Amino acid sequence: MAKKKETIPSSFWEIQKKQQRVSIFLFLMLFIFYLLTIGLTSSVILITAGALLAGFHFFASPFFYKYTIIVLATALGLTLLNFVQARKNGVSYILKNLRACSPDPEDRYHLSFLNILEEMKISSGLPGLRGYIIPTVNLNSLSLIGQDGLPAIVVTEGLLGEASRDELQAVVAHETAHIIKGDTFLLTLVCSIAAFYEQLIDALDEQRELRQAEFKSHRSERGSPQPLIYLASFFSYLLLNFFVALISQKRELLADATAVELNRDPMALARVIYKAQVANSLLGDSSLFTPLFLVPPDSRDIQETSRDKLFNTHPPVSLRLKALTEMAHRSVREVMEEVRAREEQREKSRQPYISLEDRDPDFQDRLRQLQLQAREGLEKDSVWLVRNARGQWDGPFVLGSLITLPYFTPATKIMNIKENLEGAARNFPQVRFALYRQLKKQPLDPAYQNKCPTCRIELNEAFYEGVKIRKCPTCQGKLVATDDLEKIFARRELIFPGWLKQKALAYREALLDPVIKPPVLKEKQPAICPECGLQFTLRPFSYHYLMPVYKCYPCQKIWFEDQELEILQILVEERPRNHQPAGRT
Repeated sequence: MAKKKETIPSSFWEIQKKQQRVSIFLFLMLFIFYLLTIGLTSSVILITAGALLAGFHFFASPFFYKYTIIVLATALGLTLLNFVQARKNGVSYILKNLRACSPDPEDRYHLSFLNILEEMKISSGLPGLRGYIIPTVNLNSLSLIGQDGLPAIVVTEGLLGEASRDELQAVVAHETAHIIKGDTFLLTLVCSIAAFYEQLIDALDEQRELRQAEFKSHRSERGSPQPLIYLASFFSYLLLNFFVALISQKRELLADATAVELNRDPMALARVIYKAQVANSLLGDSSLFTPLFLVPPDSRDIQETSRDKLFNTHPPVSLRLKALTEMAHRSVREVMEEVRAREEQREKSRQPYISLEDRDPDFQDRLRQLQLQAREGLEKDSVWLVRNARGQWDGPFVLGSLITLPYFTPATKIMNIKENLEGAARNFPQVRFALYRQLKKQPLDPAYQNKCPTCRIELNEAFYEGVKIRKCPTCQGKLVATDDLEKIFARRELIFPGWLKQKALAYREALLDPVIKPPVLKEKQPAICPECGLQFTLRPFSYHYLMPVYKCYPCQKIWFEDQELEILQILVEERPRNHQPAGRT
């Protein structure tokens, strides 16, 4: 029991006392940093001026005493400002920058994470553990201490999708070890303090963009704050490296050992650390959060040299793997073999994808007939014409398409060809009622509500790789929330046939060759969103994957026709390891 008390604090009150000591230590170190930075810079300038100006003596008693008081007061003021700002807004800035959100209890991957958090809270004796999810296919995790003192563990969708339950338990145990050791509080404060200048850079960038938009001129012509941006970047870099030199790499090895004490499974933690290193995951827009990561993005380049020990917050992954495998009396090679074997087993257990092309001919004929009837119904409901800026009539449109026109306003001249009426849009009760329902976020037309845009069949609720979606039982179209796409890309539950993979590869080659027309770039008819009743906007999925898909921006939903989502999954899954993630759509 004595050994256990040396590694794990006996209570949360002991952890809070340690956090207070860390706060005082960091405040003093921050004061010393500002004192050295301001003092050295100003003294060099003044000593140089003294050499050029006759009668000026830097070390003269009256001037030197005043100078010392000013430097001390300035350093103390900046320290208080930076420290208070870090404690107040640091964690929220980090979570916002990483796009972290709360777990969804209806998602079974998220629910498993929440259950593990509850188990670890009981095991560690912590009063609470918050959970956050980062919507990215990268593999990584981190822990934070909020402004209210409660800890939080943050994991990526990629980690939830790639890690088994025992591996996810090991990651949560590792981050919990950082919390109970006090490392999380230290690192949260360090990154929050350095983030002060990142926030300043963001504010200056916004100011510069506003000036450019207002004056329509270059930065240099309007006195833009570009020198201030460089100064803030320099201070951010200096601050982070100053604190990195104070952080011992041994804390990661101690956290790994404490995680094994909590979880009793060193091989699970070794496997997930190895997976994260292979993925070489990068989070956020800068290296500001590197000290927080389970595995830093530059982990492959970290060696056991004096320079790396001084300027890196993490030890080499090989050292961590060696320490973990020795606890289990195994070898690093066995970790690699286990990861490979589990990947092969997982590949075999994936469910086969069944496409419409595998259905019988009678079903194909029925589907074509339904799609034809749906197009005829849409044409029948297209009774609205609208006068454009040239005075010509555009259309005909359905009501949902009419309202989504970029030049449509309540004063726009329109015509109902069915009733042969013409006038301002606001004079038609159908339009007024549709605008009212749109304002109340209600569907425009109940006839289109929850109906497939392609074949007008009622959509069913379904789960696609653990994500709740709406799916057409006939044409296999899928209505997916934009925020849920990273979950789908991170999870691998389906196995795709060879012909579909070839189709995806042909699409990728077509993107690189403008002469070739991709097989999925076909003409698409206008379609109505089953959620709100407005017309979908046809846009590329993202800058990396230019497949045109139906997007509803008010609902933040995307309608994928058969094979489109699957082709995107293949492209994301088979991208090079150093390729950027799919990104937000």
